[in-house]
Amino acid sequence: MFQTYGKAIAAVIAAALTVAYGALSGDQHIDPDEGVQIAIALATAAGVYLVPLAPQYRWGKTAVAVVLSVLQVLTTVILGGLDANEWIALVLAAATVLGVGVAPAASDNGIRSKAPAVG
Repeated sequence: MFQTYGKAIAAVIAAALTVAYGALSGDQHIDPDEGVQIAIALATAAGVYLVPLAPQYRWGKTAVAVVLSVLQVLTTVILGGLDANEWIALVLAAATVLGVGVAPAASDNGIRSKAPAVG
C-alpha cells in the first residue's frame, strides 16, 4: 500500500501535524492565519492524492507539494509574521516537500514515481 500511496500518505501525515500544531499551539485556538495554514495543508494532501503520474511528469505529485508548500511559507510569513512559533509551520512545510519527494507512488495507469531501473 505504501508503494502505491506513499506520497499521499506523507502529505496526509504532514497535514495532520499541521492541524495538530494549529489546534494545540499557543492559545489552543485556531486563529485565522492558522486556519489558512490548515486549509493549505489539506489542499496539499488532496492535490498530491488526486494528481496522476504521467511518464514524462513522474515528479507531478512532488510539484504539487512544492507549490503549495511555498504558498504555505508565504502565508505563514505574510499573515502571521515570523516569530518563534511560526518556525514550526515552516518546518512542517519543508517536511511535507521532503516526505512527498522521497515517498514512492503509483497511479492507476501503472506509472510509478521512480523510473524503472535499466540494467
